[in-house]
Amino acid sequence: MELPVLDKFCFIFGLRSGCIAMGIVNAILSFTLAVILITFAVDIKDLSEAQKSRDDVDASMSSVVYTIVVLLVVLLLAKFISDLVFVYAVFKERAGIIKKYCISWIIFLVLFIIGFLKALFHMEASHVISQILFLGKCGI
Repeated sequence: MELPVLDKFCFIFGLRSGCIAMGIVNAILSFTLAVILITFAVDIKDLSEAQKSRDDVDASMSSVVYTIVVLLVVLLLAKFISDLVFVYAVFKERAGIIKKYCISWIIFLVLFIIGFLKALFHMEASHVISQILFLGKCGI
């Protein structure tokens, strides 16, 4: 059984223009989610400082979640740069870079799912919804 060869993107557009459009959309969504997670990290930092002043037990847990969120932001910014490199590779038709992007995309997806599941129960509903939408976008 062989892999299918595609000529069109979504059965309508050219494959090259469709890959460029999807790369740009992925880059925009990765950057947007990174900004959302930065605001969440600021909220966690403020909360942990308030808990430290009260000598609360959950202060150490919020610092762990803060670290995970910061790592997710770094991961998303790396994915943003990777998406831009993918757009360049499609534009210049560099097959080797596109293959490396596909491998790195799978690694990013696995790491992002692990980080999301680790921080899930400490997030507000809006952050959880934005993360789930991003994971759904990655699965497409």
